[in-house]
Amino acid sequence: MNAVIALCIFCESHGPKVIFTTQTYRNYDNQSTEKLKFYGPREILKRSQNVVEDGQHECEGCQSIGNVKYLSNEHETRTSFLSAQQSLTQDIWCLLKHACFRSLSCEVHPGKEGVCYFGDEYRGHVLSHTFTLKDAQARGFRKWCSFIVFMRDKQFLLNMWPFLVDNLKEVIRELQDFAEKKYNAEEAECPQRIARLSTANSGSGSYNNSNKQLRTFSDITNEKHVFIRIHMWLVWILSAGARHFIEIFPMSLLDDELNYNLDHQIETEDGFTLVNAKLPVNLTLNSNESETTLEFSEVSGKSTTVILRGLRTVLGKDQFRQLLYSSLTGVQILVRGPNTQRLESLYGLSSLIPRACRRVKTQATEYMDPNKCNFIGVDTSVAVPLPCANVCRLDIMADEHKVENSSSHIVRWTGTLPLKLPTLLIKIEKSLENEKLGNSTLKAHFAALQEEWANIAKVVHAMRGRGHSGDLSGLMLSLGAGPHDKKLLDTWSMGLPPNPA
Repeated sequence: MNAVIALCIFCESHGPKVIFTTQTYRNYDNQSTEKLKFYGPREILKRSQNVVEDGQHECEGCQSIGNVKYLSNEHETRTSFLSAQQSLTQDIWCLLKHACFRSLSCEVHPGKEGVCYFGDEYRGHVLSHTFTLKDAQARGFRKWCSFIVFMRDKQFLLNMWPFLVDNLKEVIRELQDFAEKKYNAEEAECPQRIARLSTANSGSGSYNNSNKQLRTFSDITNEKHVFIRIHMWLVWILSAGARHFIEIFPMSLLDDELNYNLDHQIETEDGFTLVNAKLPVNLTLNSNESETTLEFSEVSGKSTTVILRGLRTVLGKDQFRQLLYSSLTGVQILVRGPNTQRLESLYGLSSLIPRACRRVKTQATEYMDPNKCNFIGVDTSVAVPLPCANVCRLDIMADEHKVENSSSHIVRWTGTLPLKLPTLLIKIEKSLENEKLGNSTLKAHFAALQEEWANIAKVVHAMRGRGHSGDLSGLMLSLGAGPHDKKLLDTWSMGLPPNPA
């Protein structure tokens, strides 16, 4: 997992400070089986913390392990996990310093303690978990701290949100337990609140602890080897994240003739990995299209974007929007009419949602309720229910039955569109309106949009399955979704396991 995890504190003398970082380094020489002491650039181990700090003054409260470094290796994957007081790479150090300042000042959770996301493509993307430790000698009797997870890839970071939050909370809980035991022992010996009030009432002015030496993180937690513990915790998070979360190409975007060689990877000097997309590629595509091909074998040769543009033209903007909204949000699409036109309409509309969410019956001999299928096609002789909010009916007139100057396609739906439409629907409409986009380009664009929103649905679904419903509004905002997208995300989540890992 190409990430850096850092522990930050708010020093009462010097403000936000990074006091501990753990970073991953890899060696991609798969031909060698030699076990190395360190799988990153050798000069990294030789770098002194003093050089990185550039002579900046620090107090006891800002310091942690000085020039000491902690190193753990995974020889099977040729990976090293290196912890130091600050990042030993100048670029990453500058970015972490900026992220630390934002984490403990302006970018805070609404409840002050909690998780939030911030970042951009220039300064990287950061997941910040702010928390406090009890400290009898600190202002307000608590020390503000945070863990920040820094990545270059926003989508990968946000997909890992549930995993990172769950495990960081366990680390924070243990640190808070250490600090609380220390705090309770000190309060039992000499209650600081009473001491401060008595000092203020004696006429000597407000309580001033500036003459007291600020305590180190080890003193606050009363744990001599606290940074070794943190190193091992963060190493496990980075290692487990690398095993269970893998960045992949969205398969639906790739054509069979394209080949991608994921072996051609380049590691930058700051420890992040680049995949050179211009190099020759060899990637076996295993996309399972058998069910879709079977259902729509008669019309599969026609482009879905051509079908959708044709439907929009014949229906008009308003009726097509009703059909589009129903398709994306789980309202059953019932199409009646001639076989070919019926198949084409179902083929185009069902292609807009993930395959796991499609329950298609193209040639039903009798009506089936929405619980059994969300896309159903029937002949005009089959009895169907009256239009309602749960069923959006598209009636297609055969040419021989078409009345002059009347539309051949009619949408019948009694539901109402929300005041604010789902983000995905707006993007699809704008894309279809853009005549400069060719059909092949539009197909790739729709595939990318589907991958993006399926990813968002997976993350939200995973968080809900872990009982983090209180974090969903902030998470959805970070992912680019809002309350108006909730129905779409809930519908797409139905195709996922009920209790994701």
